[in-house]
Amino acid sequence: MKEYNDKLNGKLSSLTTEGVVLHLYREDEDNEDNEDAPFDHEAVSPEVEDIEVDVHDELLLSEPMLKKDGVFVRAKITGRKRDCDGNLVGRYNSNPLLNTRVYIASFPDGHIAEYSENIIAESIYQGINDDGLEESLFDSIIGHERDETYQGNPDTKFITKGWNTCNSWKDGSTSWHPLSDIKNSYPVQLAEYAETNKLEKEPAFSWWLKPTLRHQRTFMKSTRKSYLKRSHKFGIRLPKTVEEAKQTKTTFWCDAIHKEMKNNRMAFKVLEEDERVPIGYNGIKFHMILEIKMDFTRKARYVARGHLTDPPSSITYSSVISRDSVRIAFLLAALNDIDILACDVGNAYINATPREKVYTTAGPEFGAELQGRNILIVHALYGLKSCGAAWRSHLANTLHHMGFTSCLADPDVWFKSAMKADGTEYYEYVLVYVEDLLVLSHQPDKIMKALEDFYRLKDGFVKPDQYLGAQVKEWRFPENSSKALWALSSYQYVKEAIRNVEENLQSQIKALPKVNQPLPTDYHPELDISSLE
Repeated sequence: MKEYNDKLNGKLSSLTTEGVVLHLYREDEDNEDNEDAPFDHEAVSPEVEDIEVDVHDELLLSEPMLKKDGVFVRAKITGRKRDCDGNLVGRYNSNPLLNTRVYIASFPDGHIAEYSENIIAESIYQGINDDGLEESLFDSIIGHERDETYQGNPDTKFITKGWNTCNSWKDGSTSWHPLSDIKNSYPVQLAEYAETNKLEKEPAFSWWLKPTLRHQRTFMKSTRKSYLKRSHKFGIRLPKTVEEAKQTKTTFWCDAIHKEMKNNRMAFKVLEEDERVPIGYNGIKFHMILEIKMDFTRKARYVARGHLTDPPSSITYSSVISRDSVRIAFLLAALNDIDILACDVGNAYINATPREKVYTTAGPEFGAELQGRNILIVHALYGLKSCGAAWRSHLANTLHHMGFTSCLADPDVWFKSAMKADGTEYYEYVLVYVEDLLVLSHQPDKIMKALEDFYRLKDGFVKPDQYLGAQVKEWRFPENSSKALWALSSYQYVKEAIRNVEENLQSQIKALPKVNQPLPTDYHPELDISSLE
């Protein structure tokens, strides 16, 4: 038993994935505290040595939509261009639009072309929405197929599973999608296609086709003009499972999985093969969420499926700071002429002990040697219903240890008395919203460094430019530039709220009315005697 637990706490365990060796845990003492330690690219099998050295390039094997003969076609970036001496062409820049590197793109028809990185980056960013998902303009439905092996539930009346449609897009590409996705996005076009191909008697079409054609005018006004392709993000294919991520020829996904599992290794206790799970523990499934950031960085998050547990509410409730308290705190900072710093605690939940007794079965992310073993969760992880409350209790103990007291009006506002260098007395504050902390003090860096003794602060600590969805800006007037004032803007928050409402209305075949002002000019609320209902 000790042998396997030692592996989770520093010993070397590896995954071999089609020529890529992933080291989950290392014994390198120099990198023990470096959560972002780079992947050991030299520790690869001979098969990978045959791949070009630019295998670790962020854009390699991405699949952007590039213009070819006046039409956008999905290409695959297969490598970097080299000059006659074998040297790579171009130089790297942290801003993708300023890169001079040149890439080789391969098209489906076998055509090979060269593109500079800024052209590729521009093509990627122009074809995505704010979430990095591609938006494609719909053209027509050109085919359909039915999975004959799918039996379905004969008692279910409203079903579309087992059917897929082949769709063409304005950029000239074609792709297959589940019937349910196209029905929700383009119901009228799908209904017309089904009627033309005599599919109206099929169970997947009969329950909705006629009503759709009857009300097609309403549908046409409210449905979306574009479709979000969730298979790619920023022009890079999103793997759905750990196995699929391991099959890629680059190491970025393996690096992300390694980093996440290394950060979480203290949360696991591996049982022996013949060791029984202790009484009182409930089995729960975990899954790896794989994402891509704006700078093409791959991110992995190991998350519990907390809906499989049903703990009492008494151990799951966790409060957060109110927005009113945040506004008052910024006002106090301006009145007392004190500074503000913000930080985000990295892997915050794992610092706390879970209030639920759960275990899971190790998957491929743990390595071949540990896969299939029962693992007890001994520290809180994302997804567990009680992890928020456990983390809040742990952080409260830390702040108490640092001399802070919880405010009676808002328990997530912590304060303690302090004194400036000139003898002025004031209060220092720490505002808590889960793992996002704001520190208000004459010397906030000292408090931040004290917090670093207990936790890993992701990206360090800086002056806030955003907090709880609001943009934060520091103002200094020319006549008194030494006095700092703070402003909060809800522009981005309102914009996202409206977008969410519009998306929900679209799913209900509705839309927001277009107005030029919040209320009519002749509206007098003081004279309104209508029912409040």
